[in-house]
Amino acid sequence: MTFPHPLPVLTPAPCTLTTVGGLRAAGVAAGIKASGNPDVALLVADAPIVCAGVFTQNRLAAAPVIVSREHLWNTAGHVRALVVNSGNANACTGEQGLRDAREMCEQVAKALGCAREEVLVCSTGVIGHALPMAKVRAGIDAALAALSAEEAAGREFLRAIMTTDAFPKEAGLVDGVTVAGVCKGAGMIHPDMATMLAFVATDARTTSDELSSVMPALARESFNAVHVDTHPSTNDTFLVLATGRSQLGLREALPPLAQVSRRLAWLIARDGEGSTKVTTIDVRGAANDAAARAVADAIASSALVRTALFGNDPNWGRFVSQVGNCRAVRSVEGLRCTLQGIVVFERGAPTPFDRQAASQAMRAEDVRLEIELRDGLGRASLMTSDLGYRYVEVNAEYTT
Repeated sequence: MTFPHPLPVLTPAPCTLTTVGGLRAAGVAAGIKASGNPDVALLVADAPIVCAGVFTQNRLAAAPVIVSREHLWNTAGHVRALVVNSGNANACTGEQGLRDAREMCEQVAKALGCAREEVLVCSTGVIGHALPMAKVRAGIDAALAALSAEEAAGREFLRAIMTTDAFPKEAGLVDGVTVAGVCKGAGMIHPDMATMLAFVATDARTTSDELSSVMPALARESFNAVHVDTHPSTNDTFLVLATGRSQLGLREALPPLAQVSRRLAWLIARDGEGSTKVTTIDVRGAANDAAARAVADAIASSALVRTALFGNDPNWGRFVSQVGNCRAVRSVEGLRCTLQGIVVFERGAPTPFDRQAASQAMRAEDVRLEIELRDGLGRASLMTSDLGYRYVEVNAEYTT
């Protein structure tokens, strides 16, 4: 049996990566994926540009993560290109995986006439398999030949980084500065660093130190605030690139950077390998921000909570009991739970509400669950997908 996966109604973003001045892109099919879909992507800057990144905290970090971290450190945050393959994560592949990741960078660097360290590399797909390097090399050559600054090239780049994604994920804004971003991810998503791959570019003027300084906050409110299945990946990478073609600086670019990143993270939760909605869990009044985040994460991680969300079931007992399970909570005496604007629990007891109306309100694509405590001033917000039949179907059959 195949279960339906209702997809969101999306309109194309107003800009793509190649809209950002100084960038060219390509996405090609190299035969890494059995489907024959595009699987090698390349993003190239006309000259070295500023870049900052946030990577997975998984101790089994994949070879491309290790290599990209090294390269960003060695170049003090300056890059010429990014090469990505999908269909194979090049994770848990030992020394051979590191050699392959470095070879991918070397091939691109030779073609561009730059140092290997100026090329970053990302991979996504099945863990534990060596890269089919003959196909990867041919794919890189084809991508180099296909590089273009046309809008379509930015979208081909996006297609080539996708794996189990049910739809392409892009966002962009053009208002003084240009900010455009793409990402891929639908499973193996949990805050710390919570996305599979995300690349955001802007034409703002900035320095590597300045850009690096804002990355933790950008990630905290976007890709580190999205939950699908309590399973961080080995390959998670979030990169922001700045070409400096605009007269405006990072101060002007920061609001659209945050907005684009948050939108991309929302799209990951909305995909969720079978998700039907995104629920934003807002926690206020915790002892501190870390405590608020712990409460939000406890709720988002509960399979009982997420199946209730899938079934449009206003079963507030699942929500508030998770608050009580969280050691970061000092007192639940003032606990208030609000679902889609409807107060369902307050001061230790349920409140009268229309369950049918609440269930109908939960059918929206955007659901809001608010938890209020009286422990302090801590706040946090976390996006989570619901948990339905399709998630089990996709992941039970992923490698078979």
